Amino acid sequence: MDTKAKILQAALKLFNEQGVDVITVRHIAKEVGISHGNLCYHFPNTDIIISHLYDQLVDQLSVRIGAVYATTDQEMEILIASAKASMAILHDYRFLMLDFAGIMRRIPELREKHRALVVKRKVVFRQILIQLRASGRMRAELYPGHDDDLLDQLFIVGDFWLSSATIFQDGPIEEKLSHYQRIFLALLIPLLTEKGMAEWRSIEPMP
Repeated sequence: MDTKAKILQAALKLFNEQGVDVITVRHIAKEVGISHGNLCYHFPNTDIIISHLYDQLVDQLSVRIGAVYATTDQEMEILIASAKASMAILHDYRFLMLDFAGIMRRIPELREKHRALVVKRKVVFRQILIQLRASGRMRAELYPGHDDDLLDQLFIVGDFWLSSATIFQDGPIEEKLSHYQRIFLALLIPLLTEKGMAEWRSIEPMP
């Protein structure tokens, strides 16, 4: 692992444990075991480190979302697996989600990048809805504009479930993930056809 990768790994650990408002480049340099000057040669400040970690998160999520978009015969199974995996990845970068609003205010360039990313992501998710409907797994829009509302719901839950989990869930991370994965996926269940519901039950046990 090169120095940059070690710095990002250490920063992720410290940010997750203590938050971005507490950790400085000196804390990260100490964690890595290098001088403050050496760290600043690679990353002059924590905002740049945060931006790099954000890009890492996006890259990992893109792999999961791309898997759903690319398939034509196992959309439901891959959709469920990808949603669960994506939420686990978000937990790995939980400082970004827990300090989300503050980070976006603190780094305006990152806010603009995230807004542009969401626009692109919605295009992909719309295509997934089209695929599910074409295969008879999902119903048509419940009302004009419902897809827009649904996508907003999915992104709101996806971006902010960790804040809820931090406040309301005290159990092991596995229990938190299971609880909020179920909540996220529950947004899609009312839209499934009988075919889609039967397939869903065969993949995901329900109460």
